[in-house]
Amino acid sequence: MNNFEIRVMLCHYWKKGLSTRAAAAEICQVEGEGTIGKTAAIKWLKRFADGDFDFEDKPRSGRPSVLDEEDLRAALEDEPSSSTRDLANDLGVAQRTVVNYLHKFDLVHKKPRQDPHELTEAQAIRRVEVCRQLLDNSLDDQSWKRILTCDEKWIFLVNRDRFRRWVPRDQNPPPVARQDLFGKKVTLCVWWNVDGVVHFELVPDGRAVNAELYSEQLERVYNVLKQRYPTLIRRKRAILQHDNAPAHRANLTKEKLDELDGVKVLPHPACSPDLAPSDYGLFRSMGHFVRGRRFETFDQVEAACREFFESKEPH
Repeated sequence: MNNFEIRVMLCHYWKKGLSTRAAAAEICQVEGEGTIGKTAAIKWLKRFADGDFDFEDKPRSGRPSVLDEEDLRAALEDEPSSSTRDLANDLGVAQRTVVNYLHKFDLVHKKPRQDPHELTEAQAIRRVEVCRQLLDNSLDDQSWKRILTCDEKWIFLVNRDRFRRWVPRDQNPPPVARQDLFGKKVTLCVWWNVDGVVHFELVPDGRAVNAELYSEQLERVYNVLKQRYPTLIRRKRAILQHDNAPAHRANLTKEKLDELDGVKVLPHPACSPDLAPSDYGLFRSMGHFVRGRRFETFDQVEAACREFFESKEPH
């Protein structure tokens, strides 16, 4: 039953002298629950009482509540970051209409992830090639257990706690100073695998992790691997995964890696630190661990790192 027919029946019951509630109940009893609501019935019976027997809807003021879906999709494709207010102004409809259609499309307004670099076309192509190479390699399903990954992270001596806090609704949390990126810090260099952290070193503030230092670190890590995983080294099945930091791709580093018998290096596309496992599997939780903590000495930082690594469960 369409709206026109429902209004004809309402008019019929109004002429019979039925109340609003009774008229709506009669229609719902015949046509099904929810066919006509009390509010709609009151509106139409009032119009009949005023002598208005036009069963069509009157023109409504304000912006239209219907828009062309293709126009909305085209506007989103042209400017995906448009606000609902801007879209409503451009399309000449109400903002709520735009919101309803976006929900209908199952779209949400999300902030994009910020990549540290904008890849050139050649770099993007190379990134795809490396990813395909990794997917198509001859490694078996257990190869990930043989991967040793490494990365570096700053550890500040003073770590600000700028996370949300529970406070009364009418109060604001006390202000917290920004993290001083030029404050005293040390560089954490860590190598880890499925069993946990294999080796880590702290580099004092002011000393860069260059190719010479990284080559020395690789030698120490290799000695640890030979002690902890002798079979892996003997069978030449160890896999090293590191990013394309300058120290990692220098000729001196490549020469050192050639000397380390039994270690294979996974390819890593240029300008892709977002693919580094440490950022997701280690450093994020470590940031939570050190937040709000203050260290006075180099040894205190080392002790905190050791405490954190020992608390991590093997994957």
